[in-house]
Amino acid sequence: MAKLILNRRTMLRGMLAGSAVALGLPTLEAMLGSHGTAFADGTPLPRRLVTWFFGNGVRLDRWVPKIQGAGYELTEELAPLAKVKDYCSVLTGFNNKAGYGRRGHHDGVAGAFSGYPFIALDPGNSNYSSKFGGPSIDQVAATAIAKKSPTYLPSLQLGVSKRVTTGEGPTLQYLAHKGPDQPLPSEYNPQVAFAKLFGSFVPKDDHSTKLRVTALDAVREDAKRLQMRVGASDKMRLEAHMESIYLLQKQILAIPPVCMKPGQPVENNKDINGDEPLLAVSKAMADIIAVAFACDLTRVVSLQQSGSVGGTVYWMTGATVEEHGLTHDANQQELVHQAVVFNMGCYAYLLEKLKSMPEGPGNILDNSVVYLGSDAAEGLTHSCFDQPVIVAGRGGGDLVYPGVHYRSDSDENTTDVLLSVLKTIDPTATEVGADQGYSNTPCKALTA
Repeated sequence: MAKLILNRRTMLRGMLAGSAVALGLPTLEAMLGSHGTAFADGTPLPRRLVTWFFGNGVRLDRWVPKIQGAGYELTEELAPLAKVKDYCSVLTGFNNKAGYGRRGHHDGVAGAFSGYPFIALDPGNSNYSSKFGGPSIDQVAATAIAKKSPTYLPSLQLGVSKRVTTGEGPTLQYLAHKGPDQPLPSEYNPQVAFAKLFGSFVPKDDHSTKLRVTALDAVREDAKRLQMRVGASDKMRLEAHMESIYLLQKQILAIPPVCMKPGQPVENNKDINGDEPLLAVSKAMADIIAVAFACDLTRVVSLQQSGSVGGTVYWMTGATVEEHGLTHDANQQELVHQAVVFNMGCYAYLLEKLKSMPEGPGNILDNSVVYLGSDAAEGLTHSCFDQPVIVAGRGGGDLVYPGVHYRSDSDENTTDVLLSVLKTIDPTATEVGADQGYSNTPCKALTA
């Protein structure tokens, strides 16, 4: 019997309450060529990029490994990465040259995520205000992908903590920027983010969310028919994919409290007794990213775990005030450390989720890059030297594996890292950033 070949854009389809519904599929063996390393039409497996940000830096004495190379040890703040350590390269000793000392957090976030020095704005009643000087690296990658292989969404912008700084210009408020005057707002409600990706099976008149939960039933018959035609491995992968969607919907709907208002979007990511549901929302957003990548609905995501400066209170550590203030208090550095550990646990959850999802001969993390950065080395100093940087994933085989700790001793630019990350998406890229942040030299330590 000839092997069944499926188009990589095949969808499961059905009808629900008179509305057509559709659901994307993960990469199945029936979509791949004989070697399983590319689609049947010769198209390479997709490459993806996530930029992942948390505000206010780390505690360097509890972050920087003492040993370089693949045998580096996981320090206290890197400990949550234990299950995905082989996928993680920790880069230290780099200089964010686009952040050359004008204004703390503004320098740090703009330089680390774009390679462009920020542009100062009239502060008005604020202490300071600025905007990015150029596109953030995620948007450079999204533009390159759109030219060759457009996806349903060019990029997806997500956030976890809602307590971001809104009065000092776009630099501190948003992570993704198409250009100096085109910041892209993050979505903080997991239900809304889910609907953006899978809106094709959410009827517009569904105010109760009941149809959202039952929508997968509409495509299950199509899924059963497909399971009868594919091999054993694809049968299991289809069932696992459907189950993961069910669990994701259940998780999102369960994030308390759910505020229902007729004619209004279902509310989520609401404070509970004054506390943000940071862990639940972070996990929900990670699961959304994983499914979006599996269905190839988008290949570029930015996630702002907490804001630059911001007002996030890491209540689960025992803190009762916002972390930015704690970073400036030498007596509160233990709480700062615990906040970093919490954030790294959330980052690790995303990596583990991507690693758990098979694709071709490997998994989605093999074909992804998850770039982690912050807006300062430490909140106490606001330094742009030795800001935390992790590059996770194999980038389709372009990045070193297993991951390494590499400490620069030659004043290398963090923009070199951005260029290496970009080249996994667009091999023709030759430069990133501008002025002090300009780079045309990829980070050699990351090259496979």
